[in-house]
Amino acid sequence: MKRLLLALAVLTLACSCSNKVKEYTDWLYEYMPLPDSLHHSRSWWEANVAKTLDVRDRMQWDIPEREFRHFVLPLRVNNESLDDFRTVYADTLCRRVQGLRLAEAALEINHWCHEQASYEPADARTSAPIATVRRGVGRCGEESVLTVAALRAAGIPARQVYTPRWAHTDDNHAWVEVWVDGKWHFLGACEPAPTLDNAWFNGPVSQAMLLHTKVYGDYDGPEGVIQRTPCFTEINVTRGYVPTKDIVVTVLEDDCPAADAEVGFTIYNYAEFFTVARYITGSDGIASLETGLGDMYIWARKGDRFGYGQAKVGHYSVDSVYVVLDHKAGERFSADFIIETPHENPIPTGATQEQEAANKLRLAEEDAIRNSHPHNNPDADDFLAAHGAEGQRLLDLISAKDRGDVSREVLEDALEGAHGCTDPYVLNPRVEIEPLLPFRSEVIASGIVEQLGSADEVTQWVRSNIRLREGRNPQGLRTAPIAVWRSRLADAKARDIFCVALCRTLGFPARIDPVTGKLQYRTGDVWSDVRFSEDAMPQPAPQGTLRIVRDLPAEYYRDFTISALTDGGPQLMEYDEGATLQKAYSLDEGYYVLTSGNRFGGYIFVRQEFFPLPAGKDTYVPLILQNRDISRPVIGNIDISSLPDDAAHRGAMIIAILGSRTEEPTNHAIRELESLAADLNKYYSTPLIVTGNARIEGIDLIFRLQEAPESLLKSLSAIGKPGLTLPVVAVCDGGGKVYYISKGYNPSLASNIYYARHTIFNIILVD
Repeated sequence: MKRLLLALAVLTLACSCSNKVKEYTDWLYEYMPLPDSLHHSRSWWEANVAKTLDVRDRMQWDIPEREFRHFVLPLRVNNESLDDFRTVYADTLCRRVQGLRLAEAALEINHWCHEQASYEPADARTSAPIATVRRGVGRCGEESVLTVAALRAAGIPARQVYTPRWAHTDDNHAWVEVWVDGKWHFLGACEPAPTLDNAWFNGPVSQAMLLHTKVYGDYDGPEGVIQRTPCFTEINVTRGYVPTKDIVVTVLEDDCPAADAEVGFTIYNYAEFFTVARYITGSDGIASLETGLGDMYIWARKGDRFGYGQAKVGHYSVDSVYVVLDHKAGERFSADFIIETPHENPIPTGATQEQEAANKLRLAEEDAIRNSHPHNNPDADDFLAAHGAEGQRLLDLISAKDRGDVSREVLEDALEGAHGCTDPYVLNPRVEIEPLLPFRSEVIASGIVEQLGSADEVTQWVRSNIRLREGRNPQGLRTAPIAVWRSRLADAKARDIFCVALCRTLGFPARIDPVTGKLQYRTGDVWSDVRFSEDAMPQPAPQGTLRIVRDLPAEYYRDFTISALTDGGPQLMEYDEGATLQKAYSLDEGYYVLTSGNRFGGYIFVRQEFFPLPAGKDTYVPLILQNRDISRPVIGNIDISSLPDDAAHRGAMIIAILGSRTEEPTNHAIRELESLAADLNKYYSTPLIVTGNARIEGIDLIFRLQEAPESLLKSLSAIGKPGLTLPVVAVCDGGGKVYYISKGYNPSLASNIYYARHTIFNIILVD
């Protein structure tokens, strides 16, 4: 009888577990984006759900259902490729934190993540967590994906938080929030601190204009909602960090409220007004957004009419703005703006000096652990050994990140399927930022090669055979071409990527244009645009020539950008970052805006030039950098009496006071300085690095002091914002006059120093 009761109990428990796995898997499928449903089978999702429930039973964290469902159960963090991280690492992470309180466990898992990866800038594709562990490095988006994945694998609610763009400096940043004892706390991903709410960005985040996260499913929490989609809820977490206000925008058309107008809220960053939120006005013509305390640029459009305005929500009482639709597409005009950036008021860390010191020792130990791991990709190494120069040619076409995580199966598939063709637009398996999976061998085996004799026939086949399913991928995730091939389903972007992959498989050069994002195939030397929305045969787009009028240097993203004004709103032309100004740009005929800007002293001086670009003609547009194309004043003086005699009185000089290279934001500052090595060696007579042991590669002449003299620190402290938040970098002359200073996190540091030699000293030099 006892055995029967025990068997019944086991059977009941098994049925209960099976029911729970089905319930939660069904819930995931209810909100699952199309690429995730195509890339992985239901059994794969069920295995991950079962592991998640096993961890919940084992760890007993007492997590409410809402937080469990939205912030533990989902595998997807942002736009990374999904992998087997949870089933592979869950047991390891649970053992590591067994017996700890929730806060202690969260901190400990971040230490584990630091043992696996550290910061390194990289391209826009977000690596899967296991790939980041294998490479040992990742940009902030990848570090935070890894950390959220690790916390969730141990049953701890976590989410990735982004500032889509900083307001006070160029760049963006991502980190992690963890749910502990009923409240969300932040931490730097793979950057362990001794306490929660403690990271190197405690100062910069106090200047944020918008902080958000995308929550899997239809989430009903206390945070403000930016948008709801069929797959995720984008929430506004800004108020958890800084004081906020609601920007209320009223759009007017012919002196009346404009219903159904599109409104874009933007932040100036990387020389463009980056749209962080879009809304459609109601019958009252109103749209609103909760933001931090700073200025924001607002655009609105309806049909062919548009307008713009500036919301000044800093410490002003006015936090509403009227935008009048008083311009028409095709109109040529210019507009100037002066934007005030938010003020810094660092969030207290709550850590003692003793805690910080002990944590630094532990970080050094973790660096040694991470550095002891092999961080190569055996698949790529084996492929190269097998194919020599032919294999090297293929590897040279893909990025360093791809070489770090691509499988040998993908490489063999690409090489064999190219049939000896060396054209990069045939040989390369990478189309955009889609997952790389084997594709060509399966397609060739199907016999389709004999059916399609030209790139145009390929596009017609895709038009007829690939069914569009829009609305199930609002996040813009990329689908691997093999998944489209097998399912015959795609969204518009996945269809374009698939079409390129299919053209290449059949030997026809094709691409997604890196600047415009258009699908194109090449015949001879001519690229033709493919538009699936039109029945016309693909053909080269009619183009005109933009000639930018400027004599002084300028760089793309640092100083200016070009955007097409389309029915979908501003579309950035994505030229290479840091590309020097060209005298002529060939662009499709249309309507454009040239945006230029200059940051100085907490303000940004912005100019926009709106202009039509007709086909077959030259259009001249001036590029003006307000408040830069003049000499700048001295902003302070430093005491150079304590510097080495051969360092002073020798002309332009850089003084940098740095922390450890293993810490942010010093690591970022060092990378910025290294990117300018040739420029520093050429134009600055004595770069002076006042630091302990930070390595700076490539700079020829460095006077190094073990400690900064007290008199120097005191005089630097009084210039710019008060204090000495590391790293401190100042540009001065040999007499100690300071023309520029940066304190703390500043991803624009290289740009600022680069232009110092042009604008601070009035030296116009030809590189």
